[in-house]
Amino acid sequence: MEPGSVRPDLEKRLGGRPTRRGSGGRGPGKKRERRGGLRGRLTRMFALVAVLAVAVTTSGTVNSAFRVIDRLNPELGLGSLWDGGRHADPSVPPTAQQLVARDARRRIIGSAVRSAVFSALVAVIVAGLVTRQLTRPLSRLVEGTGRLQAGARDVQLPLPRRHDEVRDLTGAFNELNTALAHQEAWRRGLMADIAHDLRTPLAVLRSEIEAMQDGVQPTDAAALGRLHGEVLLLARLVTDLRLLSLAESGAITLTPTPLDGREVLNALADAYTLRVAEAGVTLTVSASAPVPLTADPDRLRQTLQNILDNALRYAAPAAVDLSAHWDGTGAVLTIRDHGPGFQPDDLSRAFERFYRADASRSRDPGGRASSGLGLAIVRALTEAQGGTITARNHPSGGAEFTLRFPAVREELA
Repeated sequence: MEPGSVRPDLEKRLGGRPTRRGSGGRGPGKKRERRGGLRGRLTRMFALVAVLAVAVTTSGTVNSAFRVIDRLNPELGLGSLWDGGRHADPSVPPTAQQLVARDARRRIIGSAVRSAVFSALVAVIVAGLVTRQLTRPLSRLVEGTGRLQAGARDVQLPLPRRHDEVRDLTGAFNELNTALAHQEAWRRGLMADIAHDLRTPLAVLRSEIEAMQDGVQPTDAAALGRLHGEVLLLARLVTDLRLLSLAESGAITLTPTPLDGREVLNALADAYTLRVAEAGVTLTVSASAPVPLTADPDRLRQTLQNILDNALRYAAPAAVDLSAHWDGTGAVLTIRDHGPGFQPDDLSRAFERFYRADASRSRDPGGRASSGLGLAIVRALTEAQGGTITARNHPSGGAEFTLRFPAVREELA
């Protein structure tokens, strides 16, 4: 099916006004399409029901009136609506009173027929107006869908006044458009961020190499070390982007394994002994009892390392506390630093891609390159393993990250 074939088909079914395409305008074929649409079918159905109701009501009322009159004055020979008064003796000439009664009968029937026809016309008109009100929001949805298909992201349809399913559908359509607009803006921003983060090390590489070629910069170990650092930054950026994409799409390979949160934090602290000493940071672990959890050991270690790297980058030389406990529903791992914490705007964007609280700080105090994807990877890896992560400013100061892993049946047993 071609992309453009969806909207004309919906327009034809709803009976809405098709958008002009080319110079054809609205010919007889388009009018036939409109008559066969939802609005036309509803109008004919409502009108048919109204006409039948009027016919049945009118005939029943007139017939009942004739029967009552015939019982009260049988000498008039009116009979019922259906026998035409033929029970009267044809050999006896009708009296003047009977002639007047029969003329009144014809007038009553004629008046009833005229009233029925008029009521049917009114019913058709009212049915057309009602169905127009019913199908107008649907026609707007068809038009909005066409604009959305054409690439517009600012489509907002007016909500119907009645609080019904059509209003809910229109509201859901508007929310979808808003979400798509935000997603489109986020995608454009992401592409710009990727281009910027790739352009910076490439520009440094180019300038350094050109300086060496021109003889301005000596090709010594220091220069090669700078080039090597920029290459490592590019490699880490590409690796982080791939890892983040795999985690968010659910394509990453995980090996869930029963672990002890206390042992995981102790191993992390041992691995960072030299780094925290160089940064002048005091690292403490608080876990008085085993904390069972199920996670991929490599990905969990990578998650905790990213958070700890972030703490060492922005909180040094303040202390960093690691803690683990069981809260009755699952394992809770916490990393808290005693640094300046988050600014209000930074806290809400902490897990965004390429977002840095200080855009000028792309490297930690030890000179390690930062891709700006660390916390985004943390959230993606945590959620891929069924956990959650939150960030806040601790009441006593500093930033605090909390990871929660729900208990599984083996852990509760």
